[in-house]
Amino acid sequence: MNRFVTPLCLLAALAAASGDPLPAQSLNKAIEGIERHYNRLSGLQMEFEQSMEYAGRKRMAEEGTLYLMRPGKMRWDYSRPEGKIAVSDGTIFRMYSPNSNQVRQVRLDEMTDLRAPLSFLLGRMRLRRMFRNLRLGESDGMPVLTGDGRSGQDFFSRVEFSFDPSDFRISGIRIFGRDESVNVYSFSDERANPRLAADMFEFEFPEGAEVVPLTRNFNDLPLRADEP
Repeated sequence: MNRFVTPLCLLAALAAASGDPLPAQSLNKAIEGIERHYNRLSGLQMEFEQSMEYAGRKRMAEEGTLYLMRPGKMRWDYSRPEGKIAVSDGTIFRMYSPNSNQVRQVRLDEMTDLRAPLSFLLGRMRLRRMFRNLRLGESDGMPVLTGDGRSGQDFFSRVEFSFDPSDFRISGIRIFGRDESVNVYSFSDERANPRLAADMFEFEFPEGAEVVPLTRNFNDLPLRADEP
């Protein structure tokens, strides 16, 4: 299945978590630190890269700048591919791809399978409610927090969060799909609470673009690599 999870999502790949589980005290500190770091923010700006791996093959990476305003507003400006954009106004999420010349859209409150892996982008983060079997490991000397999907209805089997232990910023996410796909996000140059204009989160429909009707199914959404 050719699916790229973006906005949101809606992004250099990180190795899978490995090694023995760390003590419960360290796990609790990681969970509380990540939640505290993101739940206190009203807005966020950072650079992103995203790619998808499927059957051992990696699709071309996409990249750009991500802007967030709580609750639920976000804008993904792509520099690669140029002209691609994804915007949520807090109610509806829309993405335009110049390759297909289509605008695809879905109601934000129906994107339940996206909100768990990318919850820190959309609103308040509650990791213990969103994932089961949370555990802490290491990869390349960096800590990785891993959580499994809560039910077979989730499109993902597990999610890995790579983070900086000094301030608990999330630097990467790997989302393992039940279809054997792996969606990879990396984030850098995080800026907390930047000054963002409200009209940044108003989607402008490109002239001549096909507008696909609202869908209830996240599988129909973009946040995936476009066909070349």
